[in-house]
Amino acid sequence: MKFYVTIEGIDRLKKSFLNLKLFSVIYIPEILEEYGYTYSTIDDYGSFIISNHISNTIRCFAKSKRIRGIFYSNPDINEEILPNLFETLANIDTITEVVLLDDYNVPKLQHLYSNFDEIVFFPTFKKIRLIECQKISNFDSIEWKPLK
Repeated sequence: MKFYVTIEGIDRLKKSFLNLKLFSVIYIPEILEEYGYTYSTIDDYGSFIISNHISNTIRCFAKSKRIRGIFYSNPDINEEILPNLFETLANIDTITEVVLLDDYNVPKLQHLYSNFDEIVFFPTFKKIRLIECQKISNFDSIEWKPLK
């Protein structure tokens, strides 16, 4: 099972992929709202509670035989969040790869590419199946244009 990380919301995922019902989605703003927090109001205790909730949700979804993957949607993803996320995923045998979902034309997460096994780009024109997306696995051969 693959674990997909993105900053895009549920609406973008629904508009981009045909087979989304085969995947589980963990949308972080929704979880924060459920506990009465926002990104600006969360404290250390809240971070601990939210982190435990997310870890338990990931473990629960990973046990499912019905789904093919998990989407982790966090608009505020950064280098500080990734180590904790990867530590949680390392303890789950059913998750084989951690994949970053980004825009091809306007990459927003280019600074995080080196942390992931694979990069998958959102479709540009029409809804497609996730396995049909353009992928990058070898980052050494890519020459990126500098950001302006």
